[in-house]
Amino acid sequence: MKRVVLLIAFLCVACGDEGADNPLAVERQGAVQWQVGQTIVALGTSLTFGFGAGCKVFPFDRDCALPDSSYPATLASRLKLPVVNLGVPGATTRDGFLRMTEALTHDPALALVELGANDLFQEVLVADARANLVMIIDRFRRAGVAVALLSFSHPDMIDHTPPGHRLQDQKAEALAYHQMLLALADEFGLPIVEYIFEDIWWKEELMFDSVHPNGRGYLLMEGNVVRGLHGFLVANDLYSE
Repeated sequence: MKRVVLLIAFLCVACGDEGADNPLAVERQGAVQWQVGQTIVALGTSLTFGFGAGCKVFPFDRDCALPDSSYPATLASRLKLPVVNLGVPGATTRDGFLRMTEALTHDPALALVELGANDLFQEVLVADARANLVMIIDRFRRAGVAVALLSFSHPDMIDHTPPGHRLQDQKAEALAYHQMLLALADEFGLPIVEYIFEDIWWKEELMFDSVHPNGRGYLLMEGNVVRGLHGFLVANDLYSE
């Protein structure tokens, strides 16, 4: 009997250790409870909106019939739930929080949150952006919505930013935003795409302007999102391929 008790105690300790160190254990914390009829909402900036691709340029042409290559549009073809694009050019983390009521009207099971780039460019303090993101995460979770984060910045971005680009003057801040997003994902046990611009920034043939991809670039961005969340999507039976 004593050996059985000791074995049970050992197994309990081992389970506790696995939860702390096993990435899959962290991934399970982001389990998605979904059913047919629900959606996935993509809450973000112009990078989610898809500015610079197809018809999504200024001035907008209502007669434009080019296909939408924003990452939510192309991602939807791979998933079992429709993806609602709630990207707004110029949106900050504060704007994202103020749009939570709208986001929840779509009955989402999962929210893809891509925010922070405009906070950086508008020189919003990292701590303030973090506070807004925490409120967004909390509001979604209280509504039973799983959350995944998408990071716009990465050390690789700094290394490949051309001379004269405005990001050159915000290197430290850009890295701080990246670290903040990684820390949030770790703290709340959220899946994260660590760099949506991987293999896109700064390649002229894939960029529409100094900060936005073109149509080809957005197709690669969707691929980055799929790779970053593949295990999470498969584990939650959301991936249709």
